[in-house]
Amino acid sequence: MSRTGSFMAGLLIGGVVGAGVALLVAPAAGKETRKLIRDKVTEVLNEGKEEVEKVREVVREELTKLAQSKDALIETVLDKVQNLKSRGETEIPQEEPSVD
Repeated sequence: MSRTGSFMAGLLIGGVVGAGVALLVAPAAGKETRKLIRDKVTEVLNEGKEEVEKVREVVREELTKLAQSKDALIETVLDKVQNLKSRGETEIPQEEPSVD
């Protein structure tokens, strides 16, 4: 056999042996790898859910503050309108309609 032939035979045998060893070892490593991936995905999803809940809480608080500010603003505007209406009624004389 030539050197090239020997090299190719060794490469082929090495590949087959390596593939056989990989098949024997892979299922356990594959299960471990899948478990690690599943655990990491679960962890990331849980962290994501926690962050979403934190954001929801902040949004709820801000909406509550906004609603309170809106209510206070409406009350202020209504008070000013009522005040202007009262001033208008006392400061501007009402003309009686004349019948000619």
